[in-house]
Amino acid sequence: MTIPYEILRKAMLPLDGTIADYVPSILKAYATIVPMERWSRLEMIDFTSGSCLMPMAFAAAGARKLTVNDAAPRSHLAARFLFGAKKIDAKRVAALLSAKRPKLLAHVPTFHFACDYLTEPVCDVFDRLYHADVPAAERDGLRYLAVRWALGFAPSMVDGFEILYTHDPKQLRAIKDVDWKPYLARQAKPGGVLAAHVRELNAAIDVLGPKRAALHIGDMKDLAKRLKPRVPCFAAVNPPTRGLDEYTIDDQLVHSLMENRWLPLSRTSESHRDFWVKRVDAALRELPAGTHYMVWGGDGSMAFEECLKIWEIYGRSLHLKRLGSRPNSAGWGIFEIH
Repeated sequence: MTIPYEILRKAMLPLDGTIADYVPSILKAYATIVPMERWSRLEMIDFTSGSCLMPMAFAAAGARKLTVNDAAPRSHLAARFLFGAKKIDAKRVAALLSAKRPKLLAHVPTFHFACDYLTEPVCDVFDRLYHADVPAAERDGLRYLAVRWALGFAPSMVDGFEILYTHDPKQLRAIKDVDWKPYLARQAKPGGVLAAHVRELNAAIDVLGPKRAALHIGDMKDLAKRLKPRVPCFAAVNPPTRGLDEYTIDDQLVHSLMENRWLPLSRTSESHRDFWVKRVDAALRELPAGTHYMVWGGDGSMAFEECLKIWEIYGRSLHLKRLGSRPNSAGWGIFEIH
């Protein structure tokens, strides 16, 4: 079986710092341990789904039971749509865009609190989609589409959103240190941009189809205590490197758009190291013997060798991959619980 990554990547949530680029290599390595034809009997657990590419890939490969979790609202929204098997109605989107006064749920206009980063036309399109007064079954799709629309105005997921020093298109084009032309071109043609997004997102739904997926939003250490997984099982154990996603402006802005108010910055009281170790320990401690677990580390609060010592407490290594030779270079591995 060939996993259609080109389709899944177009539908995943774009994020800075994800392991999405390495998902094909991780699944290829796992297929040498457990042949893909046996994945239909597999229970797949993703404790921090992030972009949702890894659980999507397992689902596309035939895994029928999935647990998808992330503490970030944007990732939970992506999971609700991607594993909800409900396509976005392109005609509904076109009608919401063209209506002079579309029927919307009560909300604060997004431009009132997001004007430092998004122009009024961009915010208007977001509101028409995210706050549309439509049947509940349609809302996850339209809201995920709205988030994807907003994310397209970050110059890159590495650099995040740029501050708008002016809203005048002519002045924006004249700015030299930031190229605002792609931003303005996207803003000018919402119909075409969103139609392309709808096609891409619906194509992923076709690939995934209805799946048995349990969706959660919360701290992975709390979820680990509640799960009762059975072998055969594959668990992705990749804690975030920071305590809260609102720590960075791009995540803060997206979550503010979803919350319909500007959210304050917040940070965990735990050190980066304690945060990481506690969550790895909590997840691996609860997995039954024989479980295969994928882990990632070395580019955050701890060096790869330090991460490896934690991972090896619970299982034996079946596959290890270093992505560089420096102390802060990332790496990943697949292990089996003792």
